[in-house]
Amino acid sequence: MAWHVYLSAVVSRLIFIFHALIAVWRVTYVTNNFMYYLLLLLTLLIFVEMIVTIVIQKGSDYKGFSPALFFYLINIIPPIWILEVHQLFKQLQSKECDASKENSTCAYFIQPDRLPHGGSQMNSSSTLKFKILENVDWILGLHQTLLIILVVGKWILPMGTGVNRDQLSQLLLMFVGTAADILEFKSETLSDNGVRCCVELVFAILALWTWSMLQFPLDLTVMQEEDEKLTEYHFPVWKEKLYKYRADLWTIFITIFIQDGPFFIFRLFLMLNRKIAHQMLLFFTIKNSLVLTLQIYRLVVIYLEICQPCQKENQAITEANVAPAPTELEEVCE
Repeated sequence: MAWHVYLSAVVSRLIFIFHALIAVWRVTYVTNNFMYYLLLLLTLLIFVEMIVTIVIQKGSDYKGFSPALFFYLINIIPPIWILEVHQLFKQLQSKECDASKENSTCAYFIQPDRLPHGGSQMNSSSTLKFKILENVDWILGLHQTLLIILVVGKWILPMGTGVNRDQLSQLLLMFVGTAADILEFKSETLSDNGVRCCVELVFAILALWTWSMLQFPLDLTVMQEEDEKLTEYHFPVWKEKLYKYRADLWTIFITIFIQDGPFFIFRLFLMLNRKIAHQMLLFFTIKNSLVLTLQIYRLVVIYLEICQPCQKENQAITEANVAPAPTELEEVCE
């Protein structure tokens, strides 16, 4: 194995650890609680995974699943959650949230005297506003760099066994589009006062964001085999077709149940239940519904592609079984 494979395996994981270190430092700086440095113990998972991968895989990544990206998410998601919750507590003290509480249908608001770290003792509204904006910029920056590092890190990581450069390029392009959609969902839904001042909605957004991030370690879209390799297994026609389209089926599953499906349901909930409606929310709701419709249409097309050869095969078997016996004249002619 070439030396650059080992170098790529080490450099990519060092980037993951460095980004996690910055996130944990920001958490301790904002909360003034150095106990959060214990989160750095999670980086040991990346070190252990790196050693195991270098020893067993000779530096190459795994096919179908990337443990490096998975452990990176385990390291970076908890600090971002802590920063988002801390930002929520600060935001609930602002005058914007005080005004939205009167007309909001949110079931749960935290009172200022229940905020941690003596939040109700802030005397200067300008200082509070400055700190809110400063923390928002840091949180947004961590979200943006997280998605960029996921794409670049996957690019730097050695390719998995059986994965070619064409499949990797397709996967990276899919990562870019997916990352943009996830960042837009988080930032756009929290832009409304009725959302960012409501505890239950903020936690729901963070939960959906975390759930959608779990698709990045899954490299199931690169499982497509060459057509000529399928004949080696001597599958029945329907199994051969199902094996051929398995990567497309995984992509449809991810879109419906991990990204566009949950995003569409949450946005529809905001519009119908919370009475939150504006142009961008309506646009992205329609966009999610359109993507879901196209994926379901693609699923129907795959189903027809699988069933059509089976119907022809069954029809041929039926015709062969009911074919009339040859007459004596036909036997003589033969």
